[in-house]
Amino acid sequence: MAKGKARVNYMGKEGIVQSDTGPDWGFLYRASTVRDPGWNIGDKVVLPDSRVFYYGLSGAACYPGLLSAFYKANAVDYTTVAAAQAIGDKSITIATQTFTEDELRGGQVLLNHSTASMQLRGIIGNTACSAATVTIYLDAPLTAAITTSTGVEVAYNPFSDLRSGNFEGSVSWAGVPATVVSAGSVYHWTQTWGPAWVSPQASVQASEHIRAVYGRHDGSLDVLSNVAAYTYVSDQCVGFVLGRGSTQTSPVVMLQIMP
Repeated sequence: MAKGKARVNYMGKEGIVQSDTGPDWGFLYRASTVRDPGWNIGDKVVLPDSRVFYYGLSGAACYPGLLSAFYKANAVDYTTVAAAQAIGDKSITIATQTFTEDELRGGQVLLNHSTASMQLRGIIGNTACSAATVTIYLDAPLTAAITTSTGVEVAYNPFSDLRSGNFEGSVSWAGVPATVVSAGSVYHWTQTWGPAWVSPQASVQASEHIRAVYGRHDGSLDVLSNVAAYTYVSDQCVGFVLGRGSTQTSPVVMLQIMP
């Protein structure tokens, strides 16, 4: 990826004529080991029916009908910056790091998190480095000066490593892949919001009073009453059942993870 900010595309917006003879959104259902030159990790597409998709990269296989997870840990755990920066600067440096060029694009920088001058900025790119100082470019200027005693943490772009699997509560759920991703390092789209189908446990279908659904360890859906054990069900509510009925054979849900 090159340095830059993520884009949002609103499909079918006013003034654009849409075809009624074929799918308008076919690109959402493609997966490739080669990045589409029109998209970067973290780019977002919004459809008129409220569905939202983000462009991402797999770290392992991802399957439609199961939630995929944000798998990345922190890019940089707590340390201090390598140089002072003034108000208005749009970059920071951190010593002794190893990253490829723009690997951190779409991530976040947290500065001075334990003080009143805490600053959170998005990342638009970074220099390549190998056990050396990295320069990280920010999406907005600093509003408070920093010194070499300023604490810093760095998070990767969450969509840079998406995976299906059995995680037993150690991950947060990202959404539902739009198509089958058979291995790691595959670019694809993940739905994070709007009507979707995710494999439900029997408990989701057991009562008309069950509306909210939660991510289970294997990417299926479960209910709040099963969260207590913390073995298989996380307390991350990922949406609610859309249809009416006391029991539903295969409920469509309103996914509510990232709008």
